[in-house]
Amino acid sequence: MNQKFLLKIAEKLGTPLYVYSEEQIRKNYREFLSAFKSRYRNTKIFYALKANSSLAICHILRQEGSCADVVSIGELKVAQRIGIKPKDIIFTNNSKTDQDLDDAIEAGIIVNIDSIDELHRLHKIAKNKRKAVNVSFRVNPAIDPKTHPKISTGLKESKFGIHLENNIALDAYITAQTLDWIEIKGIHTHIGSQITDMNAFKDMTEKIMQFTLELKEKIGLELKFIDLGGGLGIQYTDDATPTPDDYAGTIIPVVNEYNKKLNYEPELWFEPGRYILGNVGVLLCKVTGVKETPYKKFVNVDAGFNVLMRPSMYDSYHRIQVLNRIDENATETYDIVGNICESGDILARERKLPRVKGGDIIAVYDTGAYGFSMSSQYNQRPRPAEILTWGGTVEVIREKETFDDLLRNQKAPNDLID
Repeated sequence: MNQKFLLKIAEKLGTPLYVYSEEQIRKNYREFLSAFKSRYRNTKIFYALKANSSLAICHILRQEGSCADVVSIGELKVAQRIGIKPKDIIFTNNSKTDQDLDDAIEAGIIVNIDSIDELHRLHKIAKNKRKAVNVSFRVNPAIDPKTHPKISTGLKESKFGIHLENNIALDAYITAQTLDWIEIKGIHTHIGSQITDMNAFKDMTEKIMQFTLELKEKIGLELKFIDLGGGLGIQYTDDATPTPDDYAGTIIPVVNEYNKKLNYEPELWFEPGRYILGNVGVLLCKVTGVKETPYKKFVNVDAGFNVLMRPSMYDSYHRIQVLNRIDENATETYDIVGNICESGDILARERKLPRVKGGDIIAVYDTGAYGFSMSSQYNQRPRPAEILTWGGTVEVIREKETFDDLLRNQKAPNDLID
């Protein structure tokens, strides 16, 4: 997005503020889908709502034809609200409650099972409701995606998925075949996020396709779909990152080779989140002051990790720009710090910027994914507004919270007594 345009938005609507580009959302989705569709016609995209579940953004992706990957009943409600059909929603979570499972069965969506215990609980509920449920199993392939440990989900030590080793996953499918109210539809895996090593995706695909072949040869099971999850990284720094074409070009030959042995062609499902939304968002914040110590120079801004959690949680890097000084040379080195009363509330470290002053507008780029969706009201601070742009138009798609919103569902002791 144009820096001067962003500056005008900040001046008009205030800060902190999330701004998204609708053009970029549509461009990213089409690029990802095309990379796979051009190589494998039976491809479906299930946008991962956890990246950003704002109604307007999810609606745009539904218009583009996306299905939905949800990890909570709240995200399911969003998918239902924007009109995604039950058959196009997959529910993936490692710790579903009985109520979650009941709601999923009632909604008629696909339940992605994470454990044998969950399989039996799901079947019991489905039997009591006398309503069959479509399922897949999340399989743990024990692959190191070579990304941050906190977003590596396919490691053998991970809390996610049913392991392939010792026939654990195979036994899960065998058990499911004996359950009257369980309809097996597919297999699922997801090894992590912000992955840039194509070998990790290739190894994952080979393991899943080999297991799919075992399911046919050993228990006569043919799957409707193979869900290979998401995880493709985006370019947060100047370092080059793989494209969807690189990703598809790496794994589709593996799939095609195994399909010859399978003698059938399952649908391929993918669950991009970060790739679709990451680079479409910018967090705008205002400099409240500059603090110099004998050791550091700090730029204080009006947004902390309650607004953008990723740098504190994952040590993530986001590009920073002083929008009203884009023509000035970088002459000072600063840490950009937030207004949360925690030492870890640092948005960026050791950044060379033009000489910063109070009132300047800072842009934090590539915050469309896991920005607002991970925000909170910590320190009793209202969450910011979200803005959607198209060309030169600006639309508020989520109003800024008020202090009344912070207290809306609370009751003081006197209220309880009365």
